[in-house]
Amino acid sequence: MRFFLAISIVLFVYGYSYGQDTATISLPIKAGYKKWTKPETAGRFGIGMQKEFYVEFGLSGYSYYYNDRFYNSSIYYGAMEWSQPKNVYGLKMGYEINASALALGLEMKYQFNNTGYDFVITPKIGFGILGIINIFYGYNISTRGMPFSEIGQHQFSMVFNINQKMFSRSTSKANQSSPALPAP
Repeated sequence: MRFFLAISIVLFVYGYSYGQDTATISLPIKAGYKKWTKPETAGRFGIGMQKEFYVEFGLSGYSYYYNDRFYNSSIYYGAMEWSQPKNVYGLKMGYEINASALALGLEMKYQFNNTGYDFVITPKIGFGILGIINIFYGYNISTRGMPFSEIGQHQFSMVFNINQKMFSRSTSKANQSSPALPAP
């Protein structure tokens, strides 16, 4: 018994005295890991159906956060929408948030063509992957009694928010140079 106690004490003292100080360990940390990223500009592209096919192009302010269990994203955006066949255009702005696979959004849109205009509010729900790809169901609420009947009230859409930085393997600048680790 004394032999095992002596071995345990020696191993504990050896491990404690020769263990590496945590201040010298500096592993690379990916952007967004346990800390919200700064909003980055991303291109926005979307397609969908609301009685008729539509397409949208725009820009978004995209930030995200993730850890070992879940991820979140926050997206502010502005876009231009075009619906066919009667060439109804829309200027829209909105906000989307992802909490793991759940995606929620709220969109405000000014629709117009050469015969009239409308202001539409669209709450949306769906699922997505880190806000990069989202699939939504939205319900268009018209403030002028649906002057564009070809648009309809139900909206199904797939939206992409793409930024080259999202796919890079860069690490946090604060942790890239470490005296304990060689530079890659």
